[in-house]
Amino acid sequence: MKNFKRIIIGMVALVFFLTGTQGISAELKGPVKFTFASMPLGSSWYVYAATLAQMMKKVLPENSAIDVLPQSGGIGNPLLVAQGKADVGLSNLVTAKWASEGLYLYQGKQVKNIRALAGGLNYVFAVVIFREDFIKKTGLDSIEKIVAKKHPARFICKTPGSLSPPVAEIIFSVYGVKMEDFKVWGGSSTFASPEAITGTIRDGRADFTIDVVPPGQPAVSEMAMTADVRFLSLTDKERAKLNERGLHNIVMAPDSFKGQKNEVETVTPGTVLICNENVSEELAYVITKTICEGKEELVRAHASIKPFDPPTAWTPEKTGIPLHPGAIKFYKEKGWMK
Repeated sequence: MKNFKRIIIGMVALVFFLTGTQGISAELKGPVKFTFASMPLGSSWYVYAATLAQMMKKVLPENSAIDVLPQSGGIGNPLLVAQGKADVGLSNLVTAKWASEGLYLYQGKQVKNIRALAGGLNYVFAVVIFREDFIKKTGLDSIEKIVAKKHPARFICKTPGSLSPPVAEIIFSVYGVKMEDFKVWGGSSTFASPEAITGTIRDGRADFTIDVVPPGQPAVSEMAMTADVRFLSLTDKERAKLNERGLHNIVMAPDSFKGQKNEVETVTPGTVLICNENVSEELAYVITKTICEGKEELVRAHASIKPFDPPTAWTPEKTGIPLHPGAIKFYKEKGWMK
């Protein structure tokens, strides 16, 4: 009798699963293929994209294919999506908004054909990280002091396409300098992948970095565990300059990374999932439904997704750009959007 009950429960569960899966994929009439812009390996966005791709494969029609692009980032992805080189992509809220309105880095490159699917995916922080050994040797524990002394510091940052380089340039502009000035002073300014930055800082071949990451980002987590580093708060002047560009003040809690015991006053650019306006309403609906109803699976893959709140993922303050009609259909279906 017990075995019979187990069989019945199992069959009910299987029927429920299959019905739910068919309910999602029924929106699509045949196999779909699309590309997903993320960031290089070692980044949190690559983990998000790869996980969502696996979740999508469970609900898409047979023979569907998703190509996750391990490249670009917050700056490049809106352009990749707008140009049709990627159908879907992760973006910072501010960069999606800048691109849509043709502001700052996107002057002369305005793209009006990108749409939002879900926003507020996580808390993302601008972090300034110094090697403790550098601070002890030089007595310089801020960017302002490095600039005042014109010290030959060795700066390293993510490659262009990520939001990290422009955030660094905005911070440096507070003191009237650019990345190239470190080279003029006898130091260095280089770009590298997340893993290479970690190795370079750990090996003592760079003194500090500036990044834009969520808590637990793989490469920065490894850096915090394998190198003696200090996370610095942004100064009032630095935050004010970043506020002018649409990044909002936020506090990174203690222990967001190993050894980071104090609160870090910083800014956040937000994270939003975007797509090209030409993505079909059916596919946009399925992607939005999958990410919103699959939050727990995403959290298991990367804990930084935990703040994601699907019922408010459609709101303008979390998306920055117009929603895709397929996303609107999902949010209204759930009763989250009127």
